[in-house]
Amino acid sequence: MIHFTQISTALIVLLGMVFMSKVVMTLVVDFALLSSLKSLMRLMVRGGYVTGRTFGIFYWRYLHGPLRLSLIQLVAINVTLVILAYDACRHIWQHLLKVRPPSVARFTPAH
Repeated sequence: MIHFTQISTALIVLLGMVFMSKVVMTLVVDFALLSSLKSLMRLMVRGGYVTGRTFGIFYWRYLHGPLRLSLIQLVAINVTLVILAYDACRHIWQHLLKVRPPSVARFTPAH
């Protein structure tokens, strides 16, 4: 006759083996995913480095001089516009009394 303790022990061992097989399968999948992610990250880092290096060479060879001059000219235009706007505001403020809307009486119809 089989005792209850033997059946319960066998059941616990069987469930433990099923659980462990699930754990092992999950770990295998995780390790496979980790290795694929690692290779993907390696590809991204190498690709990013190569892309950055290629763009840097292209920039220094063809874009650095013209872009630098364009930025200098853009700053000069901005400074000139700020100076002109300041002078315009100062002129308007100094001549504020001379700049008035026309009198309301002029717009009233004659009787």
